[in-house]
Amino acid sequence: MARKKLQWFMRGVWWSRIRLNRKYRDRLFCFLFRNKKDLLDLYNALNGTNYTNPDDLEIVTMEDVIFLKMKNDLSFIIARRLNLYEHQSTVNPNMPLRGLIYFAQQYEGIVSAGNQSIYGSKCITLPTPEYIVFYNGTDPVEDEAVLYLSDAFAGGHGSGCLECRCRVLNINRGHNSVLVKRCHRLWEYSEFVSR
Repeated sequence: MARKKLQWFMRGVWWSRIRLNRKYRDRLFCFLFRNKKDLLDLYNALNGTNYTNPDDLEIVTMEDVIFLKMKNDLSFIIARRLNLYEHQSTVNPNMPLRGLIYFAQQYEGIVSAGNQSIYGSKCITLPTPEYIVFYNGTDPVEDEAVLYLSDAFAGGHGSGCLECRCRVLNINRGHNSVLVKRCHRLWEYSEFVSR
């Protein structure tokens, strides 16, 4: 009997050591949209635009760098807009804070690359930030929601002098069908994950 208990215990220990890859949806999303043409199709679907030249799009995605301890899924500049696209399979109210940190780092790089001075008398032109999170988790979420950085402030929503707005789009099967139909690759991803 003691041997059987030991076998069951060891099976439990073995199963507890298995590490599930909880980022498979995120990695698949990034893999599918790593191609500039597919990313441009997604941008066009979201914005109702008709850009056809993938070279108009400049990829500026931050990789997982040790000293930054920060990465993002997909980011690029097109038409003077700095776009940040993130994928989430869990509800995360901290996405606006992550976006703020990301945009601050990107703007710092843009200013230093252009040898511009933030202390000068001339206004520095920056690309307009756009932040979208694609959600396909199991928790029920409406088709579209907006998260605000100021919701995390002690003074509450709208307080303080700083804001970062994050648009969350539910891309699970049956949600945002117009958007998903406009971008075939997004439809493929949504269908694959739902199955």
